[in-house]
Amino acid sequence: MTPQSYFRSSGFLQESVIKTDSGLTLDFKSIPAFLRTLLVTDGTVTKSLEAWFWESVKIHAVSNNLEILQAPVSGLEVATGDKVLEREVMLKGAESNDIFACARSTVSLNHLPSEIGIALEKGEIGIGELLREKGVETYRDIFNIDYIKNLPKNDELVSILASDVLSRSYRIRVNGHPAIIVTEFFPINLYNRA
Repeated sequence: MTPQSYFRSSGFLQESVIKTDSGLTLDFKSIPAFLRTLLVTDGTVTKSLEAWFWESVKIHAVSNNLEILQAPVSGLEVATGDKVLEREVMLKGAESNDIFACARSTVSLNHLPSEIGIALEKGEIGIGELLREKGVETYRDIFNIDYIKNLPKNDELVSILASDVLSRSYRIRVNGHPAIIVTEFFPINLYNRA
């Protein structure tokens, strides 16, 4: 079973141990409850973070670049030569300055209304928030959950978290088309004390 098939219709597993795509086993029962919820949700993470930590969460763009694809991206309906937005952000508490998560996404602008593409290029709002604000019907399918114990030094985004990390990757479908791939990284230490 893949993480996608684990959590398609349920947030509970009778057998709590899953095997990640990287080959690690992960005992879901041992993950802090709120972090476990974030890993399986198909809702907007920013609003969930605000409700749990009871503070405003701000999006801070680390990088936000329009790119012309040199090769297709697995899992998206894009081809060589298509324009995509490559985006890296931090989700930070407005008062605490805690970094609740980092996210990396590839956005196919072909499947989004132009006003959403323009807003995403500005990098000031989360993808989920923007899609909800604009009333765009979407479906998220989780295709990977992973545990990163030794943070890679060459990955500037993930190394910001300075903790072991749980991540999830999912595809956002817009009008049935796979339009966005997102990987979110959550620092386990922060959720252990939440």
